[in-house]
Amino acid sequence: MRYLPRIGITASLWLVVAAANAAVNDIYPTDFVALPSGSVNVTVYSGHQKFTGRYANGVRTEAGEAIANQVVLRASRVFALGENQQYAWAPVVALGYADINTNSTLGTILRGSNASGMGDLRVGNAFWFHIDRANRTYGLIGLFAGFPTGEYNTSSALNVGENRVRYVLSAGWMQPIAGKWLIDVAPEVAIYGEDDRYLGTRVRTQDTSYALTSYLRYRQSDVLQFYGGAQINRGGATQVGGIQTTGAPDNTRLYLGTMLFTSPKQQWQLRYSKDVQIQNGLRSDGEISLRYLISLD
Repeated sequence: MRYLPRIGITASLWLVVAAANAAVNDIYPTDFVALPSGSVNVTVYSGHQKFTGRYANGVRTEAGEAIANQVVLRASRVFALGENQQYAWAPVVALGYADINTNSTLGTILRGSNASGMGDLRVGNAFWFHIDRANRTYGLIGLFAGFPTGEYNTSSALNVGENRVRYVLSAGWMQPIAGKWLIDVAPEVAIYGEDDRYLGTRVRTQDTSYALTSYLRYRQSDVLQFYGGAQINRGGATQVGGIQTTGAPDNTRLYLGTMLFTSPKQQWQLRYSKDVQIQNGLRSDGEISLRYLISLD
């Protein structure tokens, strides 16, 4: 197969930074809780992630390595709808900054060993079609879009911005299953526009991608929770000038984390994740992320 340089890492920032071969909407436990009408949520994410590869058909073919450090700010406001406020919706906006550094092997492939700057602007709406606060059960559908506002260098395949529009349709369901145990499940479909300035004048396209994220969570107390999770990604093969350059990642990622409520309106989450299987692209060999959320009336 003919190989052309591709964007091996994209610090395309959304809710928390969506790393290479991950769902566009990086889901955390409790993301599906509908807060009271009028609540303003402000969330800050920071992440440190290591990548290795490339991989092709499940085999590592390059000794590339990269480190990405990222910070994201997200804001949303909840509006109640319907009789007895049984529905709700929330507009969401997110913007982040990233700094990415590679070793010489990956830098040669990507025609650049460093990229930093602001990421693409992400906006969207979440609609809760099921709210049962008494039983801690919630269901929602989200529609989001990313716009090419981030830093983008046409001479390199390593960039913070993507120079394309992307649309994401997602859903989420949260409910208790037994005692102090709860589950969160989130499917996602992402559709990608064209990058018509890839490495100068080339056109980069990407197939529709699909993701399924789930968490199993244990409520140790009202202030402390623990969780584990998994994410399956399929689709998303990349083409340059109509020629496939990277097959679908088809990767599986595992999560382990904890959640601490320092007040009824403030929450901290510390999470570790790692790819345990991948077919193509760059593998996440470990990410540590810290999330702080505060709800304002």
